[in-house]
Amino acid sequence: MIKDRGTIKWGAMMMPEHLDFLKEYKNDFSVQQRELTEWELEDIQQTIDQAYNQQLDVKIELWMAGKTTQWTGIIKSITNTELILETLLKTKTIPIQSIQSAQLDANYYD
Repeated sequence: MIKDRGTIKWGAMMMPEHLDFLKEYKNDFSVQQRELTEWELEDIQQTIDQAYNQQLDVKIELWMAGKTTQWTGIIKSITNTELILETLLKTKTIPIQSIQSAQLDANYYD
């Protein structure tokens, strides 16, 4: 079987100018935060309200520093600008404007 080393094998054949250009290109390429539609915002709001009122685990996807991250926990409080999420290890303050999606975490055991 042939062992392919992927892009590592091409590094030796590239000129330093090409490598610098590729690094610069990768740094310039950034994913923009997507705009949520009105029904997506309503769905997020309903999910967060249900998770807060019933103290259910919720999985929240955030847009921070040019990338998305996920946190799972129980919502302890909600203000106009942020919510407090208690995870297994720590308490996290989340700005509401950075929320991209919210789902109830289904951990049901039969």
